[in-house]
Amino acid sequence: MTPSPLLTPFVRRILVFSVLLALAGGWLMGRLTAPVLGLEVSFRNVSDVTIESIQLDFGSADTQSSIKVFRIEPGEVRTLALNHGPGMGFNVQVSYSNGRKQEFCALRGDERTQPRLDLRP
Repeated sequence: MTPSPLLTPFVRRILVFSVLLALAGGWLMGRLTAPVLGLEVSFRNVSDVTIESIQLDFGSADTQSSIKVFRIEPGEVRTLALNHGPGMGFNVQVSYSNGRKQEFCALRGDERTQPRLDLRP
């Protein structure tokens, strides 16, 4: 019995490539449309002074968390993923290279999941 002319090596390669392309496209669409869990907060240094560190303190009735980020140059943006619900707010402590410090509560009552904070001394 002779092999079917429909499944030539060329056709098999096209079929495998098509299946791989469909799988990759499905994976990509799933990643692009996936809901954001928690917060993705972007901090942008809009000053001419380097930020030496940013400390974030946040929590709920069950947990307390603290994150420290180091060195954000002028004009640079740093995005942090927080396991923290939108609108709950968090404390921010910013230390600049010129010795200046800032402390504030950020995003309390703000329901955005991907906010951006512009920082300047």
